[in-house]
Amino acid sequence: MVIAIISILASMLLPSLGKAKEKAKTIQCVNNLRQLGLAMQMYGDDNNDRLPLAPDSSVAWTNTAPGPWTRPLLPYYSITNILTCPSLSRKYNQSGFNYFMGARAPFIYANQQPASVNLGSIQLTSQYILSGDANFPFPAWDANPVNYEDNTDTLFDVRYSPPPIHNQRVNVFFGDFHVKSYGKFNGGEMTYSYNVPGVEF
Repeated sequence: MVIAIISILASMLLPSLGKAKEKAKTIQCVNNLRQLGLAMQMYGDDNNDRLPLAPDSSVAWTNTAPGPWTRPLLPYYSITNILTCPSLSRKYNQSGFNYFMGARAPFIYANQQPASVNLGSIQLTSQYILSGDANFPFPAWDANPVNYEDNTDTLFDVRYSPPPIHNQRVNVFFGDFHVKSYGKFNGGEMTYSYNVPGVEF
């Protein structure tokens, strides 16, 4: 009888414990993004508000673009562990790289040419998607995240929705450096455009 009661209690508690554990990982991920955002801000301060060029695998110029955007930021964050989301890494083959830096807006505004994010040009700072969880299976062979050149800004791709992490949500890092979790694209609160709300590209 006692064993049966313990089993029932355990079955009731385990889901709650799992959610609490995932919540802790979500908080760690948010802290990673904030540290990465601080590195971006300091880099921008030293480079006329420009961030490093962020290659995007969806455009043809990736192979001719400069190296990974994470490498120029390295002096500003030092520890590469902040590039790894504890949940995404476990979900997608222990990848050492789990975040992106927005590349769509500058690419569009530069007439489909390579361009880096210009922090001073972002008019919708509280809505502009600057970074966030790359909800995408980056290859496990990428042992060194600062050498990885892909910048797939996949947040709500239908292939990976609902998000398999953070209690079915992803962390989004905005141009005003705040972080918020979402389960799907919210056109009223986010955009990939510097100055046009709700743009999903």
